[in-house]
Amino acid sequence: MSIFERLFRIGKSNVNAAIDKMEDPVKIIDQVLRELDEDVEKVTAAVTSQMAVEKRFERELKEAEELVAKRDSQARQALLAGNDELAREALADKAKQSEKRDKVQESYNRSKATSDKLRDQLRDLKARVNEMKDQRSTLIAQAEAAKAQQKINSTMKGVGKNDVGATFNRMEEKIKKMHDEADAAFELANEDKSLDQKFEEQLKSSKANAIDDELAALKAELNGNK
Repeated sequence: MSIFERLFRIGKSNVNAAIDKMEDPVKIIDQVLRELDEDVEKVTAAVTSQMAVEKRFERELKEAEELVAKRDSQARQALLAGNDELAREALADKAKQSEKRDKVQESYNRSKATSDKLRDQLRDLKARVNEMKDQRSTLIAQAEAAKAQQKINSTMKGVGKNDVGATFNRMEEKIKKMHDEADAAFELANEDKSLDQKFEEQLKSSKANAIDDELAALKAELNGNK
């Protein structure tokens, strides 16, 4: 497991623990992003160190190649000058430097492969962190919507079952009772009226109807004369 995978596993674990404990998701998201920014800085420093090692081997390899080429050129010059012994010494050192060059080449190849891998992983880490940052506003909006929905659900769940619901039910029953009592009182009042009172009310009603009929006839007459 690479250092990057471990970092993301730790981050995911922290987020899951926060969700399980119902902590403030906004604070957790910002905390995770801060920690990931710090991890990116640490990993960047590690990659920089590895690249420095690669550069050192690259420099040593170049120096070794130049020395091998130099010894080859010196051997040729010595032969042209008729100095076989000096040419032999130059070729012996060339062989020695060639062996050293090959070893440095191996070290450089391994170092460069490690640097390339770490650079790729660092780019992947930065891309994933930037993606999380881009998703921050969406995640926060979703978290706020979820909290609002929880409040609504809690409120709706209590309607009709808590004190507020019971109070409305009692008021409804009381109003119905008031209507029933008013109807009963009206019936009793009518039962207590004398026969003369009933005839008198009937007469008043007839007079009122007669007046209404006369008013209607008058309106019709006036409209007809127009």
